[in-house]
Amino acid sequence: MQEVLILGAGYASLAFVKSLSKEVLQAYSFTLVSQSYQHGVQILLHDVVAGLPGCHAISLTEILPPQVRFIQDEVLEIKEGVVVGKKQEYTYTKLIVGLGFASESFGVAGVAQHAHPLVDYKQCQALHQKLQNAVQESKKPLNLVVCGAGFSGIELVGALADAFKGKINIICVEAMPKILPMFSPKLAQKAQEYLQKLGVRLQVGAKILECLKEGVVVEIGGQQEQIPADFIFWTCGVRGSPVIENSPFFKSVRSRVEVNSFLEPVGLEERGVFVLGDCALFKDAQNRPYPPTAQLAGQMGAYLGAQFQHVLKNKPAQTPFTFKPKGVVCSLGVRYAVGQIGALHVVGLPALWLKNAIEWWHRRVLKL
Repeated sequence: MQEVLILGAGYASLAFVKSLSKEVLQAYSFTLVSQSYQHGVQILLHDVVAGLPGCHAISLTEILPPQVRFIQDEVLEIKEGVVVGKKQEYTYTKLIVGLGFASESFGVAGVAQHAHPLVDYKQCQALHQKLQNAVQESKKPLNLVVCGAGFSGIELVGALADAFKGKINIICVEAMPKILPMFSPKLAQKAQEYLQKLGVRLQVGAKILECLKEGVVVEIGGQQEQIPADFIFWTCGVRGSPVIENSPFFKSVRSRVEVNSFLEPVGLEERGVFVLGDCALFKDAQNRPYPPTAQLAGQMGAYLGAQFQHVLKNKPAQTPFTFKPKGVVCSLGVRYAVGQIGALHVVGLPALWLKNAIEWWHRRVLKL
C-alpha cells in the first residue's frame, strides 16, 4: 500500500487532506506529522498577541478525517524515502511538505536575543501573557516598537492599539518610504491616517541597524537614532521552515523550494514529493515569485488534494496549478480595515466585513 506522509498542519496541509476523496482516503495509508496537536489560525496571530477574542486554534483530532493517522513529533530532516523525526523515522512513497514558515532576521544584530517574532499560536499566547503582565505592573505607558510596516506589522499595530488603548505607546518602524507597500499609495495613506488617530507613531524611511535590550537602533536620513522600547516585535519578513535548509535533499533559497506547475520541487520531478505553502517558491507567468500567503497555501493544498487520485496511480496531474487571488484585506484593529480586490479599493467597516468573509473562506476551504 502507498504510504502518504504529510508534514505540518497549516493551511496547505489541511486543505490537501480536506480535498481528498473518501475513496482515496480509504484506499491508501495517510499519516500527518506535526509538532503541535493544534492547527493555529496563522492569519490571526496578531489578535492572539493582543488578546482579542476569537477562535485562534483548533485541535487536529477535530479536523482530520478518521482515515488520517496523526503523530505529534518534530521533523528534523527530509531525505529521499524517509523523514527523520525527533521521536522516530517515517518512510513514505508520497510526501507532502507543508511545514510553514520561520521568522527572517535579514542578519540584523540582536533580533534573536531581543525581538519577538509572531511564529505560532502557543508562542503568541505566551507573548500576550508577558505583555499583559508588564502592562499591569508598569506605572506608566509601555513603549512598544513594531519592526516592519508590511501586512503582519500593521495588523499587529492595529490590534495592540485597540487592546491596550491608553496603556502603551506604539512606534512602527519601516525602511520603505510608506507603510503597506503591497497596497496603492491611496490605501496606504488611509491606513496611516487611521493609525495616527489611534496614537500610533509611524516612522518610515528608517533602516533598522540593531535590536538592543532597551530599544532599536535605526538610521534615518544618514543619522543614527535609538528608539527606546520595553517590547520589540519583529514582523519584517519570513522564510521557509528551517527543516528545508537542514535537508540536503532539497535545493532552496531562504528555506523555500522552487516548485513547478504541479507543485513538485524543480529537479525532483516524478519522485512523489510535493512542497506547499510557505516552504514553496511558486512563480507567476512573469517568473516572479508569489509572496507566501494563507490564500496561496490553501489553494495549493486544495489543488493537490483534488489531483491526488492521479498522483497515487503514478499518473501526471490532469491540470497545472494556477493561483487565483481573492483580494487582500488588512485589519487595523476591530473597527477598521483597508482592502484591495483587483482595482477595487475598500476601506472602513465594509473592508472589515470583507476581512471576516475571507477568514470564513479559509475555514470553508479547511471545512472547519
